[in-house]
Order: sequence, then C-alpha cells, then structure tokens
Amino acid sequence: MYALSFDMVVSDLKQYYGEPYNKAYYEIKSLLKDNGFTWVQGSTYLTANDDLTALVKVVMELSKIDWFKKSVRDLRGFKVESWSDFTSLVKNS
Repeated sequence: MYALSFDMVVSDLKQYYGEPYNKAYYEIKSLLKDNGFTWVQGSTYLTANDDLTALVKVVMELSKIDWFKKSVRDLRGFKVESWSDFTSLVKNS
C-alpha cells in the first residue's frame, strides 16, 4: 500500500490556477481517483495497490500539469506498512 501527500502554496495556486483556486484540489482528487487512489484526509491519498509503479505513474501525471508544478510546495510518496483508523475509538470513548 502506498500513499501520496502534498502541500500547495495557495498564493501560487491563485496565480497559476486562477479563481476559484480550490477547484484545483478537486482536479487533483479526480486524477488520483482515476489512478486508483482514495482520499484519506487533507491532501493525503492512499492506494491499496502494492506496486510502486502506481505511485510513480501518478507523480508523472501530476508533473505534466503546469499549475501544479508551479504551485506545489511539497510532494511525498511513501509505503504504508499498516494502517490503523482510530476515529471510532476516539469518537466512541
């Protein structure tokens, strides 16, 4: 399982994507979904695919988007060994 996390510079996003700049996040989400990733929270996405190729492919797709390249502050991919969701534990305590 692999994850992708990114952070955008909002002022750059406004300049290079335009208004409403928040639509850029929906475009990214759609591209990631089309490549087998699911939204987890914030700007973090996860794929159940255990093949690093899935992660590399989506990074290559993102690198083709001019406004993304000019606005991304940080982009990280990482392998997730195990995943624990503590939401219900906290909410039900």
